[in-house]
Order: sequence, then structure tokens, then C-alpha cells
Amino acid sequence: MVLIVALVWFMWPGGDDGTRQAGGRSPDPTGGDRDGNANGGDAGQPDDDAGVVVPGENPIEHVIFLVKENRTFDHYFGRYPGVDGATSGETMDCSTFANAARVKLKDSPLVQPHDLGHAFYPGLLAINGGRMNGFNCIALGEDLAGYSQYDRDSLPAYWAYADRFVIADHFFTSMYGPTFPEHLYTVAAQSYGIVDNKSTTNVEGNYCDDPTEFTQRFPIEDLSEADIKRIMRLEENITKGGPPNGQLLKIAQYWESTRTCINIKVIQDQLERENISWKYYALPDKWMNALQAIRHVRFGDMWNKVQDPETILQDLKQDTLPAVSWLIPPEGQPNEHPGSGTNVCEGENWTVEYMNAIQRSEAWPNTAVVIVWDDFGGFYDHVPPPHYDIMGLGPRTPALIISPWTRRGGNPDGGAVDDNVYEFSSVLKFIEELHELKPMTDRDARADPLSGAFDFTQEPRLEPLILEPRDCPSS
Repeated sequence: MVLIVALVWFMWPGGDDGTRQAGGRSPDPTGGDRDGNANGGDAGQPDDDAGVVVPGENPIEHVIFLVKENRTFDHYFGRYPGVDGATSGETMDCSTFANAARVKLKDSPLVQPHDLGHAFYPGLLAINGGRMNGFNCIALGEDLAGYSQYDRDSLPAYWAYADRFVIADHFFTSMYGPTFPEHLYTVAAQSYGIVDNKSTTNVEGNYCDDPTEFTQRFPIEDLSEADIKRIMRLEENITKGGPPNGQLLKIAQYWESTRTCINIKVIQDQLERENISWKYYALPDKWMNALQAIRHVRFGDMWNKVQDPETILQDLKQDTLPAVSWLIPPEGQPNEHPGSGTNVCEGENWTVEYMNAIQRSEAWPNTAVVIVWDDFGGFYDHVPPPHYDIMGLGPRTPALIISPWTRRGGNPDGGAVDDNVYEFSSVLKFIEELHELKPMTDRDARADPLSGAFDFTQEPRLEPLILEPRDCPSS
């Protein structure tokens, strides 16, 4: 009975409000399974070394890692010119797991009708061994709400940032979902094998502050090479067992229960040891606060550097922005999590407010901002993720890299499309190379440090792109 309950949780929305090597380019940046969006966009790659980080000689003094919630690349940017985007998507017969019709991606409403399944199993089912046709079979996906996308009129600010700076169209989520373990990757380049969100929501506190919280994990330290090969084979053939659970039961046999208060290395440990300034701008007791789940951070002096997201606005005004920052928007409108009346227009306005503050600050000439969304949220994306290990990668996230030092290309305002293969560990690798830090796991060791996003041989474009917030309709 316990296993059945656990599997139902894994199929439901995540509970929160040929393989390419990392660093390789998409094998066909102008082709693949896209729907005619290969015109314009990229005016050619810079010199191979133009984006290489040289410690002590690099102009980037501030990195801001902004992590929003639950969207895919095709959902936000599938219609953007020059990217590897799609405007239609494959589906599956949920009663047999057989291939079904290809459907047009409809215009997405600003307020989604409901949340969608985006946990570990829905991620595997959606990818379906690279077929990318199972998004309609995840929890609440039968109405095809996940087969939708925005355009320049509905996401004008994000598209304007893509026009001017860099849009990365092969930036994958680090794992199949959901929020909690994905956010662990943004600080640790791993999730301790955790594959789910917390199990309880009715107790005050969160993660290390709630002793009732447990979740499921792969005991990665105990898995043999044969175990790992078998799990990856099951993941690649997830629908082979037939509806409703495919191979999930066989995969779940490897899981064990664990507290949501763990002790793993995080990059903040090295930053602290090397006296490199940092802050983690996030509210406590929220799904997205990964550092609240790291025991030695939560109950040590480093917890003082976990601060309200609004604090970054004050730090920008006072010219005290740290060298490395994580900016985690509050729940609701700011983080764009689908469902519960969240309006993506309001979330985009929140981003505009903070990006305007960054660009008006003294820090701007030497700042790089990376904006991603933490998991796929149940929305369609057509590009099969590389299968690095038993955790992922997961479907592509929308990704914007914003800096005076981003490389230039053929986007409407001089920006570029970057088709290098990235995941969340790539941002950590970029930070590590800037500050000569050691990798923490195999993930950040192999990751591409955003090498296709920058050109440090060019003169920077220092003029800010200041945008006006828009009046948001209710739907």
C-alpha cells in the first residue's frame, strides 16, 4: 500500500506551487525536428576561445543565477526565429502507449487552467526514450494544456531580452523533475539522488525545519555499475511495461526514504572558504529554497547569507552586490508556476523590475545574469535530452543569458542564439572557472561553462535595455 501511494504521488503534479556530451554543440543547429524556425537568429559563432574564462583576466565580477518555475523552451520560445523550436508536437495513446497524432501547439493563455504533472515519472513518460510524445499522458495532461506556447505579443519582455542578449536553445533541466531536487542541482550539481518533493505540507517549517518531511531517493552511493545500467535501460524504455506505470515499478524498487535535510557539498562551501562573496536571495520555508535542506548551511553561519529576494534591490542601490548570487522569486505570480491563478504577465513584470535594477546599477558593466526555469512543468518540448545518468537530463528550459559581454549575432537587436548543450551545472562550472574552484561532482566536471554565450574579445554593450512593465490582463 505504501508503494502504491508513493507511485500516485510520482504521477501527480510535482507537489510544488544519440546523446551529446556536455559542451558539444547541437549536431544540426539549423535542422532537426523543428517547424521552420531556422531563419535568422545567429550570425555565426565567435572565435573558439572568445567565451573562454581566464581567471584574473575576465571582466565578469558578478554572476546572478535567477531560477523561475515550470516551463519549457518550446512553451516560451518555440516560435522565436532562428532557434531549435517547434510549433507542433507528438502525442501518445495513453491507453496503449502507442504513437498518436501530431497536434499544433495552441496559443497559451497568460493564466494556465491548472497545474500539470512534472515529477520524476511524468518527466520520463513525457520524454519516452527520446520520442518526446508522452506529455498528454502525464497527470492532468489529457486536455492538451501542455501543448501550448507563447509568442512576442504574449511574452514581449523575454523576447526583447532574447533579441538583445543570448537565448540558449539547448539548455536542459538537470533531471526529470520536480522542483526540490532540481533546485539542489543549482547549488550542488547533484540532488543526493533525491527524485521527489517533500511528502508533507501540513506542518510549519520546511526541509531541515520540519522533521516530518521525507522524500524518495536513489541510494547512489550503494548502486553498482550493473544497477545503474539497468536503471538507465528502464528509463530509456519507460513505456515498455504498458499503462499506467510502464517501468516505474521496477525503477522504484531502487528507491529509499530519506529526510529532506541532507548534508552534501554545495558550491557555497568553496565560495566561503575562498572568501568570495555570495548570497542566496530566497524566502525561507518555501519549496524552492534548496539551502534550507542543507544541514550545515541551515544550522551554521552561512544561513545569514540566505536573504529575502527584495534584499538584492537594496544591495544593487548600495553597490554591495556579491560576486555570486542566486535569485529565487517568491511563490505565486513572481515565479510563474502554472496553476492557482498565476499570471505569466505578472511574473514577467517581476523579472523586468529586477533586471532594470541590475542594469541601472554600478555592477552592470561586469555582471552576467542567467535566467532559467527549474523543471519542465508538464509543457511540451520536442528536443530529446541527453541521458547522462539515472537522474537526467530533463526537458529543455527556457534560458536567457544577459550581460554586456554576451556575444552578438543575428537576433533583431544584435543578440545571438547559443546552441551549446547546457544544464544547471553549467552555471556552477562557469562560477568555478571564474574563481578557480574545484568541481563537486561528475556533472559540473563535465559541464560546458556557458562557453557559447560570451565573447570577451569584443567591446561590451554597456547601454542597458530598460523595459516598461505592462498592464496585465487577467487571462
